[in-house]
Amino acid sequence: MILLKRSLSVLILLLFVSCGDSVNPNAGSGGGGSTTFDTQEKSYLYNLFLTEYYWNASTPQPFDTTPYTEPQPMIDVLKNASVDRWSVALTRQQYDDFTTQKTAGFGFGYAEGFVVYVTNINSPADKAGLRRGDKITTINGQPATDELIAQASDNLNVSTHFGIDRDDTPLELDITAQEYSYSVSSYSLVTTASGKRVGYFRLDSFTDTATNEIESAFNYFAGQSIDKLVIDLRYNGGGSVNTASILLDKIGRAYNGKMQFKMAWNDQNSDKDETMFFDSLDANSLTLDKLIFLTTSGSASASELVINAMKPYMNGSVAVVGTTTHGKPVGMAGRTNGSYIYFLINFVVENSVGFYDYFNGIAPECSVPDDDYTHQLGDPNEALLKKALYYIDNSHC
Repeated sequence: MILLKRSLSVLILLLFVSCGDSVNPNAGSGGGGSTTFDTQEKSYLYNLFLTEYYWNASTPQPFDTTPYTEPQPMIDVLKNASVDRWSVALTRQQYDDFTTQKTAGFGFGYAEGFVVYVTNINSPADKAGLRRGDKITTINGQPATDELIAQASDNLNVSTHFGIDRDDTPLELDITAQEYSYSVSSYSLVTTASGKRVGYFRLDSFTDTATNEIESAFNYFAGQSIDKLVIDLRYNGGGSVNTASILLDKIGRAYNGKMQFKMAWNDQNSDKDETMFFDSLDANSLTLDKLIFLTTSGSASASELVINAMKPYMNGSVAVVGTTTHGKPVGMAGRTNGSYIYFLINFVVENSVGFYDYFNGIAPECSVPDDDYTHQLGDPNEALLKKALYYIDNSHC
């Protein structure tokens, strides 16, 4: 039986983690609302570790909750630290902002040397014209520092004057940090050296509301009658399992009715196990003969789920180009009892052959560092996309 796609509270994402040691994301997450962590909340959280936490057998018994005034320090002590890098407590505002694609700040990320590697689509930085490859030299006339950029990003509704070096040409941009709604996708048609037509789909997050953007993208791809697709997940830290399943529907028309993946809980909660199947007969679902994923260590959770789900079906016709992914084959259901929503690891995500053990990440078939900042994302000459197009033509790196 095909399961109907529905709105799930299940998330599998890399929360508030940057793409690398020297990378600083500049899109803040909202706080807001009063929060309390009283005795009842502590007891509720501890019980989640004893029952629904995937590694519940490692939870210490007894445990003194008295010293904790906030949930995260308590989570960090109780979690299975040898494996679990992700269990977290979010305020309701933080959760709502993520799922509805709202945030605050400038909306760009930069690497070492203050070189911009990404701008959030429709962010203040994007609308002001900041580009991948721009080097930030000054902030309001002072030499750029992490502290100055962070302070300006938090100073909402105030214009900040950026000095920029673009291709050895000095430029100036005024950007106002503000609350904003962003988009998570872009799409286009590109061509390989041999003339093959290929869809390019950039997806930055699996938010609940990304499904509308996925529909638009695949309406376009279906209209172009493509059978080769590159999905750029290099900065996608994950999100909703439901959204990931819908993307799989769009790229798996040939596998309609077959298993996508299974969310397997611990033995005490096996009744919560859930299997998702391809429901791929929409008019804009594609039958692909080549599928390439672009990845970095920032590609996590739902991004890895989609890659792992497709590998058993497309065999040599699916490939990963870039660098090894984050390594998060687990997800969280999300539980709340008051001020916080607790995202503890609840399940592993198995593909159709039962594989999930990629805690060290999914390695690429074609290893390419994400350090070509001279080309924009989606440019066929950008290093990762260029290698993907070569792979489509030649079936090797």
